[in-house]
Amino acid sequence: MPKEITILVHGFNKNKSDMRFLESGLLSAGFDVFSVNLPTTFGSVKECCNSLFLQIKEFVDGADVVNFVAHSMGGLITRSFIESYGQEKVAKCVFIATPHEGSELALTANLIPLYSSIFKPINDLLPGANYPVFEADKKFKIGVVAGKSNTSILGMLLMHEDSDGRVAVSSAMAKDMDDFVILPYGHSDIHHKQETLLLTKKFLTVGKF
Repeated sequence: MPKEITILVHGFNKNKSDMRFLESGLLSAGFDVFSVNLPTTFGSVKECCNSLFLQIKEFVDGADVVNFVAHSMGGLITRSFIESYGQEKVAKCVFIATPHEGSELALTANLIPLYSSIFKPINDLLPGANYPVFEADKKFKIGVVAGKSNTSILGMLLMHEDSDGRVAVSSAMAKDMDDFVILPYGHSDIHHKQETLLLTKKFLTVGKF
């Protein structure tokens, strides 16, 4: 069992294959990593958090240090996990394009009859949804990566401020972040970019970008 493990957490309507680029890059750099498969298409953040716990319990119990690298909704799941199961072993978190203040596109999707009843994560991605904030009692570092390339049709039609086409830069910013960087990429490809990988490796190593 490695003494330090980095958990990779994918976003809405994806699976662990979506984190393969970061997984491969971190492994090549000598990090011990584990990528989870969560029910992010139909499961709520709470349900995904429970699934995350079951998949990484062995690592959390056996390791001295646990880090998280999460994309999009995966960041909210990670926050829920830390709030529920404690931050004693958590050292660093990198949240990539996580909608901390929700997404305008989720608000639009919620207007479609029964949509959010089927795709339950939409309810957790609505603007104004509360997320766990770690401030005075925070024992770990949080680095936030936001995207600023809105080229998708839906994004251009419905996003009214700087965004990655899915998540506004202002929403990606977290109240308890320790460092923040904006990259010129869209929501679906920001975590497949070399620059993102390099910044992630640096934050996991020294706690800043």
